[in-house]
Amino acid sequence: MCDINTKFKRKIMFFVLVAFAFGATPVYTQADCSFNATGSLASECSLLEDSDAFAVASWKVGTGTESYWVGGPPVDNGNDPAGGYGFTTAHAMLNTAQPHKKAWLVTQPSTQTGPQGKCLEFAYATYGLGIEELQVILLTYLTEDVNDALQNASIPVTFRRTNLMKHKGSTQGQWEQARVTFSAKGDFSVAFEAVPNPRYARYTGYVAVDDITFKDGPCQNECIFDLNFCELTNEPNNDDFDWSLGRGSGKTNTGPTRDQSFYITNSVTSGGYAFIDSRYPRTGGEIAQLVSPALDATDSPMCLKFWVNMYGTGIGALRVLHVPTASADNIRELWRQEGSSLGPDYWYPCQVTVSSAESFNLIFEASVGSQGAGDIALDTITYSPGACPRQPSLSSRSWGDCNFMENTCGWQIPYFPDEVCSMLARVSESVENPPGHTESDFDSRDSYIQFDLNCYQQQPRHSVSLTFENANIASEMCLSFWVFMYARVQSVSKIGALSVVLITASGNETLWRLENEQHANWMYAQVTIPAVGIGTVAFQGTKASSLIGMIGIDDITVFNSACAVLPEQARVEAADCSFDQDLCGWTAQNENPASRPSEIWRLATRDAGSVGSLIDHTFGADGGGYVYLDVFNTDVVSWLRSPNNLERNATYCLSFYFAALFPDARDELTVVKDLVGTQERVWQVRGDSVMFEDNEWYKGQVELEAVEDGFTLYFEGRVSRGGWALDDVKLSKTRTSCKMAPDFADQTP
Repeated sequence: MCDINTKFKRKIMFFVLVAFAFGATPVYTQADCSFNATGSLASECSLLEDSDAFAVASWKVGTGTESYWVGGPPVDNGNDPAGGYGFTTAHAMLNTAQPHKKAWLVTQPSTQTGPQGKCLEFAYATYGLGIEELQVILLTYLTEDVNDALQNASIPVTFRRTNLMKHKGSTQGQWEQARVTFSAKGDFSVAFEAVPNPRYARYTGYVAVDDITFKDGPCQNECIFDLNFCELTNEPNNDDFDWSLGRGSGKTNTGPTRDQSFYITNSVTSGGYAFIDSRYPRTGGEIAQLVSPALDATDSPMCLKFWVNMYGTGIGALRVLHVPTASADNIRELWRQEGSSLGPDYWYPCQVTVSSAESFNLIFEASVGSQGAGDIALDTITYSPGACPRQPSLSSRSWGDCNFMENTCGWQIPYFPDEVCSMLARVSESVENPPGHTESDFDSRDSYIQFDLNCYQQQPRHSVSLTFENANIASEMCLSFWVFMYARVQSVSKIGALSVVLITASGNETLWRLENEQHANWMYAQVTIPAVGIGTVAFQGTKASSLIGMIGIDDITVFNSACAVLPEQARVEAADCSFDQDLCGWTAQNENPASRPSEIWRLATRDAGSVGSLIDHTFGADGGGYVYLDVFNTDVVSWLRSPNNLERNATYCLSFYFAALFPDARDELTVVKDLVGTQERVWQVRGDSVMFEDNEWYKGQVELEAVEDGFTLYFEGRVSRGGWALDDVKLSKTRTSCKMAPDFADQTP
């Protein structure tokens, strides 16, 4: 296969491919496919049986019953192990005899869609380190009789490629739903392209699709404006004039020459778009509103994507407004762009997260800047699941959104002198750095924020923060982002931590923390930021011992909604503490604070002292990072008390790590629930029951049953000639099982 035409447009590459068809199958007219089993085999429906004509590997059909034998997910999209699906594996792609190490699942050629377009809906699942991405591609055939060419190896098949959708990384084997609106003015096929990850060539992985359907017309609430305004309507009363449909501007100083699809692939015949005509009798400041149909409340955020052309010297503004259907006066601005686009007649991809607890309408509102020089055009409105950073980055007055492609969007990186290694920096993909998470319509290098764990000039437990200062947090907001944590030395398990910290005048609060996780791909994360008015939000990276690895952050999105903590292991309760730098709100006291002020629980630090060769449990590093109670020939009782804001009526699983500093039968370590007017001792170990070994940490665990009036918690240490150390105290409300640990602990001492 060879290229016969390659063109570049704003760094987007779309090309015409020439392929020779070998062993082509009969042509079908219906591309819908649920891969349901017929007899003992799953059906291929109206899909090409192989992709040899395109010089790539072919997909296969399979069922969950054989997934651990040949690959693929254990169930189909309907959660049926016997149900069928189409799939390919990383091994099949990397070991194909075809020149291109990827795999295509191609629908049989169909005739043009007509101006109404089509809606493609399907389910997909990806899993494993060996998979890089899934793309959905529109193949517009240039060959006059593609059906004949597919059955005749002597006739070259030529087509043009247009990317419709991309998903990078893994869904962890979970089925996700997707939909794509498109149109084609000639014979076309849709190809599902799976791409392996050469970085992890020796690992497994699969890409699977199921329940492929094509429907006439755009997908629900979407529009490509080739026929009409779809389900959008011009506002009848509250604006000054209407949006119009266009196919090319009649003015040289404003308005697009063609629609968005022509801008991406300029050999494709253009279609229509929506625009405001700024000619007389329009005057500056007049507005036109295009209103969506009523949309349901969102269970999870959606990403609204659209393309905008704002070419002209007299451009006004384009806004996206959120209007609850029950209270039309409660208008909230989601997105805004003012003034002309940079450069000549360009279409720009734009996006914003949409989240609403009630049904709502979206309004695209355009205003005239200068008469005759302020046309604004809109095209290809689509929706996809999940949050997305606002694009362009300056399209909102709110804080936080950033994909780091061009800058840090107001997030602050601390200054590092030239002689000090930069533990925090904005980086791009390289031999040492993995690719970022951002899925761009342009062929450009992605950038993201990196906490460099190999910064040898910084000691273990050193922290540095990426901060957004003076953030307006008037209501609860969801902070979503993607995180990447890995070490090149695979035998190293403790690499560092990433925390989300809210900083206000009343103090610092850790909202989210992930420790020592290692992933070879980007992982979605989110946490609720409570309403505090004005505050600073920080991503705090903490390093363990120096190693070759990193913690990455990409695609930060902030939107108005509370959200559950993801991943679950990053949840932080009020009393959680790893004692990296401080006591996290815990307080220490003893029986005689006046006469024995130093004989209490203390924080071990590199400067203030630690205990012998004991290394901390969190990161396996020396120099402190835990609390300890240590005396010699002195009877001491000291208490380490939790913060007071534990949730009432909540059953907790308390886990922690402890170490005995010297074996002594008189020493005791006890967990006590401090109730209103009484104390309940729920866990205890004695000094003579612990085997004393250097650097030996034991896991302690006990269930703390709910109390209506609430309680505080404290660790009571009794020592005479020895001592105790504590680390990684964590409370969890989500554990279904909380087994007492260790086995030599007493539950009711």
